[in-house]
Amino acid sequence: MKTITNLLLLVVCVTTFTFADDKPVAKKPDYSKASFYIRAIVPEGKKSPRSLETAIVTFAGENGLTVDLVAAIHVGDKAYYEKLNDIFKQYDIVLYELVAEEGHPVDKESFTNRKEKNVLGSFQEGMAEMLGLEHQLHHVDYAAKNFVHADLSPEEFFKRFSERGDMMQMLMRAILLALQKNGGDSAKKEMYNQGRFLGAMLARDPSLPLKRTLASMMYDQMEDGSWVINGDGSSIITDRNAACLKVLKKTIKDGKKKIAIFYGGAHLSEFAKSLEKDFKLKYVESKWVVAWDLN
Repeated sequence: MKTITNLLLLVVCVTTFTFADDKPVAKKPDYSKASFYIRAIVPEGKKSPRSLETAIVTFAGENGLTVDLVAAIHVGDKAYYEKLNDIFKQYDIVLYELVAEEGHPVDKESFTNRKEKNVLGSFQEGMAEMLGLEHQLHHVDYAAKNFVHADLSPEEFFKRFSERGDMMQMLMRAILLALQKNGGDSAKKEMYNQGRFLGAMLARDPSLPLKRTLASMMYDQMEDGSWVINGDGSSIITDRNAACLKVLKKTIKDGKKKIAIFYGGAHLSEFAKSLEKDFKLKYVESKWVVAWDLN
């Protein structure tokens, strides 16, 4: 059961978040944590989240240049993706993630064909159906004129995945993490979470309690999941980020001023550090969009 729930969490969004209120950031944010980009809101008096939210984090530089990091979650409410489509219209360029050949169409038909050959895509689609959510590739308007592909091709990705030995590294980190957390309070919390998950599965209509339970469990597990995936660098995060930043440099050189990077939340902490260090941009503010309405 533990392996299944951990896998569910990683597939929903390769990221993490924290329980937080809506107060503005008062000090320099900690870019090293993916929890800065996705959060769950638990109102006072409630035990479970009532919304899952993703961040739009703005960095600004000289001559009016702004780069927004727009956190993506791969399954969410239809209204969430419609809101993002409206937001994306304000940008000169939106750099988006997708391991695909350059010029590959991104629409519902191509996603349907893609998922039939892709285990992860099929699993995400099944997750969306079980939770009463939608997959982002069904609703985000990737055909918009300001959308630009900024990711690796499948050939490049799998070459780097193999060269880095990512599969073995992730396995070793997962084993190490399990050994570190075996017993004590971690074991008690894990048993509690498993009980909540099982209870949600047995509900008459499991979609809402499952979403609330998954949102709560992510707080405990997804920071660790991000470390298992990336560690000290990986093809999944580091190499794909480098491909995106290469496109970003060209975009800035071409004179674009208002730019968005639309990537999964686990990628954004590295992006933030690069924007600050390499592009000399400064953090301005964070805004939030509801991805899962859990009421």
